[in-house]
Amino acid sequence: MGLLLPLLTAAGGPVFAEWRHIGTAAMDLRLNGLATGPVAGVGWSADGSTIFARTAIGRWLVTEDAENWAPTQKTPIESRAAVVDRLPEPRARIVAAGRAGWAYAFGDHLWRTEDNGRSWRNLTQRKQTSLLGGPISEAAVRPGVPEEVVVSSATGVWKAADAGLTWLSLNAALPLLPVRRIVSLPRETEGLRVAMLAPNTLTPAVFEWAPGERAAWQPVSGNLLREQLVRATLSREFGVTISALAYSGDAIYAGAEDGRVYVSLNRGTSWLQPAQNPGAVVEAFSLDSREPRRALVSLRRAETGGPVVLRTTNGGQIWDDMTSNLGQTAVYGVTADFDSGAVYAATESGVFWTSTDLTAMGQATAWKKMPGNLPDAPVFDVKLDSLGQTLYAAVFGHGVYAETSPHQMREWKIVSAADWTARAAAPGALLSVLGGKVRNVRAGERPVLVLSSGERETQIQLPFDLEGSTVALSMESAGGNVRSNLPLLLAAPAILVDRDGTPMAMDGASGALVDGGNPARAGGLVQILASGLGRVTPNWPVGLPAPFGDAAPVVIAQVRAFLDGSPVEVVRATLAPGYIGYYLVEVRLPDIVNTGAAELFLEAANSPTNKVRLYIEP
Repeated sequence: MGLLLPLLTAAGGPVFAEWRHIGTAAMDLRLNGLATGPVAGVGWSADGSTIFARTAIGRWLVTEDAENWAPTQKTPIESRAAVVDRLPEPRARIVAAGRAGWAYAFGDHLWRTEDNGRSWRNLTQRKQTSLLGGPISEAAVRPGVPEEVVVSSATGVWKAADAGLTWLSLNAALPLLPVRRIVSLPRETEGLRVAMLAPNTLTPAVFEWAPGERAAWQPVSGNLLREQLVRATLSREFGVTISALAYSGDAIYAGAEDGRVYVSLNRGTSWLQPAQNPGAVVEAFSLDSREPRRALVSLRRAETGGPVVLRTTNGGQIWDDMTSNLGQTAVYGVTADFDSGAVYAATESGVFWTSTDLTAMGQATAWKKMPGNLPDAPVFDVKLDSLGQTLYAAVFGHGVYAETSPHQMREWKIVSAADWTARAAAPGALLSVLGGKVRNVRAGERPVLVLSSGERETQIQLPFDLEGSTVALSMESAGGNVRSNLPLLLAAPAILVDRDGTPMAMDGASGALVDGGNPARAGGLVQILASGLGRVTPNWPVGLPAPFGDAAPVVIAQVRAFLDGSPVEVVRATLAPGYIGYYLVEVRLPDIVNTGAAELFLEAANSPTNKVRLYIEP
């Protein structure tokens, strides 16, 4: 079978650099094409070569190829009005088309007349809804081409080249995605989930960038309903609109639009006297999941003056001002690594961070702006992953970006190089040492091979003939010695995934990566890259790429595969030909499968891997 592996570093994983854009700037709303957030107006250049889009705050964007958009200081020509016999709907606005008798009207829908308004044809209605997802805010006709029209709506910019009979979305790269909050981070088969403002209703709805997705954010049934019900209940109880909510264990934190912060440590049976923050709106909380008496709150103010970040270490009895030199009128989101004291703030001007003591009250520390390539737009939320390793930022209009958190440069963690989770070790396993460069790595008295070493992480491979129940790792860094004891198992397997959770699974016939745009076939072979499957026969030296063909060493442990909980045939399990430390597990899919996403995982020596999402079709 062919094996066309994705481009990886030899040490075992993609290199992580600066802010990485997750997903696109478009949503799939089951319309006539991809959608984005509200657009207030559209227009054309005088020569008809470029299309303009006006944002809700009056800024202009321009495209010359109907795909890529860029900010501009220029403005479009004004559309000409026209006089017609009658309107197709109340309050509709009329745009001349440049041909005798022709005109377009826009309101709830787009209409066209060819007889000066005596009769109209609806161009966007489908049953009781709109092909474009809602009312039209503006329409513009290309100069000299009456059949070519662009419109703006609550779902973006749309273009028709045939007088409105068919529509093309211009939203795939239009930077107006209405992302407001990060709901949950990627975990196994679940992708990154965010809350966006739904078109027309302007209420939060949950969208997911699933592992293997390539086109757009997909709507999912999220966990906002419970939060919305709790907010409504507390709003009635306290007589003020609750704008932020967080809970962990028995602790509940609720923030109001008048700046008050309510805290209950017994699941709402009783509440502390609310903290007062006049002139502010409570935006978000961050709680220590292990000790929810430790928490942070972020605030938004109409003007500079007064704290925008507060901390408590005693369950809200006292709130301490952490604002220091932040100099922002609004902090829309806040997150923290409570162990290290690193705090991150999402603001109108980007992401800021500081390092402080989150176990006791004390003097506020100075904030620093995170550098990098984030777009120049408000950041509405920030979240840290469970390791505190990766920081996610929700940038309004553009989507979500991820970056290695700067405080991790001072911390050391050892994780699987396959999926960046803390696991037991196994003979031959590839491990990532997060925190920076290390050298002279040893497992007890045995030398350990360093495959690559960078400013943020080092990747190593353990010997294939390790024995015992633990492995004592020691290594040297610029700051001194680093030591860690890891459990040692016969196998500690993990399926290789990229930073978005997409598994390194290839179609056995073509070698192409299996994802949402290229699903695997029923009855076909799927080749899966994994790490940590343990010893092989014949024994193989570390640091040497595995041979091709039948000479590839075979995994000694029993390897099993499961699809949606049911076992599937494992054809072979060997070291991955041409690669260092990776294993290749080839499985055959059942002849009859359900179409769509399925859950796949492996077992080696009775130890399970991470669960991944595999797209399948008959």
